[in-house]
Amino acid sequence: MNTPRIACKVCGCEEFISRLNRYDVYEHQEGKLVFVQSELVNEPLELFCRACSNPLEFNTDAMQF
Repeated sequence: MNTPRIACKVCGCEEFISRLNRYDVYEHQEGKLVFVQSELVNEPLELFCRACSNPLEFNTDAMQF
């Protein structure tokens, strides 16, 4: 069985990056900003071509973590 190729429709690149889905929390402690924690943003996953930034249309069934 042939596995379908997942590639950018614009440039053909097969490497993708996600939109940032977290933010870091800092607090003031004794005159310094101190990292407290990272929190995830409750947004759907979006992927973009690493080479040209074109959005990738994909089915989440094609995802492997």
